Amino acid sequence: MTTVLCGGRVVTPGGVLSPGWIKVSGDRIDAVGPGDGTGQQAPGAAVVDLRGHWVLPGFVDLHAHGGGGTSFTEGTNDEARRAADFHRGHGSTTMLASLVTAPLAELQARAAMLAGLAADGIIAGIHLEGPFLSPARRGAQDTRHMLAPDAGVFDRLHAAASGHLRVITLAPELPGAARVIEAAARAGVTVAVGHTDATAETASAAVDAGARHATHLFNGMRPLHHRQPGAAGALLDRDEVTCEVIADGVHLHNTVIRLAARAAGPGRLVLVTDAMAAAGMPDGSYRLGSMRVTVAGGVARLTAGPGEGGPIAGSTATMASVVRHAAAAGLPVCDVAAAASTTPASLLGIADRTGALRPGLAADLVACDEEFRLRAVMARGRWLRRQWLDVPG
Repeated sequence: MTTVLCGGRVVTPGGVLSPGWIKVSGDRIDAVGPGDGTGQQAPGAAVVDLRGHWVLPGFVDLHAHGGGGTSFTEGTNDEARRAADFHRGHGSTTMLASLVTAPLAELQARAAMLAGLAADGIIAGIHLEGPFLSPARRGAQDTRHMLAPDAGVFDRLHAAASGHLRVITLAPELPGAARVIEAAARAGVTVAVGHTDATAETASAAVDAGARHATHLFNGMRPLHHRQPGAAGALLDRDEVTCEVIADGVHLHNTVIRLAARAAGPGRLVLVTDAMAAAGMPDGSYRLGSMRVTVAGGVARLTAGPGEGGPIAGSTATMASVVRHAAAAGLPVCDVAAAASTTPASLLGIADRTGALRPGLAADLVACDEEFRLRAVMARGRWLRRQWLDVPG
């Protein structure tokens, strides 16, 4: 089956083709070029008119705990699949499943279950957000189950994930962190700095030891100060480090999003959701691992007493809404596409398979209207929720 997508604003690694066309053959992008695509409409090919739409690569979400009412952090295998399906239908054609701090035996069991989903291609791997985190910057993590970094514990978690552990977040100031960073680097697992009270010097030393990513920059970190830049300042200052931000209008002010984008550049900024089960769902009560969460006005917070406001507990965002917010905040569309797709794909080591609109890669793409509202999703050459756009079945 060959499909030609014609007339859209096609966001490629080299810039925007306006108009441009994409030829999809089977599950791959066969060709991309400028113009309305009329010369590519061979007999038997399905033609989709995308005039008035942006066409971006399918999103790659490195940090999501659940969505659509179900979760990776608790529940059954089928519920975890539904969470992944929910996000795929909202543009995340590639994603990691993120776990939060929990008892070690539970983390091992969850990692083993999610490894099965990774083996089936439902998710691209596992992100462990814990248990080696700082109680001082716990956010919505359960301090009862936090552990001092231990290379032996890391080895057990890595083994449980059966080769599908891709990212682990830790606080580098904790005793034993350097040994875990070294063990993870040997195992090919990306170490992310997060939920940390580290100074700039300690964070930079972690990068020297092999840490290469920042988990939700600014959130769960010592605040940036002009004399004490903390982990956030140090991580932005290191060219080796990719920096993820939650551009949902809740976690960060738009000015901070723009500043981070300028400091990191399109090759280092990563957009993530940090979504939990409430993503795409009504306000109400939910869970994030062992923690109770209340969602009000679309904002998820740990459930607190009357009149109290608990810490932010993940988000209710999708990558589609994050991308739309980042564009509205003023980030150039090519930079948004890089941060939502190309750069995270590179971090995962799959840039030769997905993350950009170029020939030879998987036909993973999204179509958005002029205001970046999601209209259609294609994953591996197959349309998902195609009622959003008049496309052939």
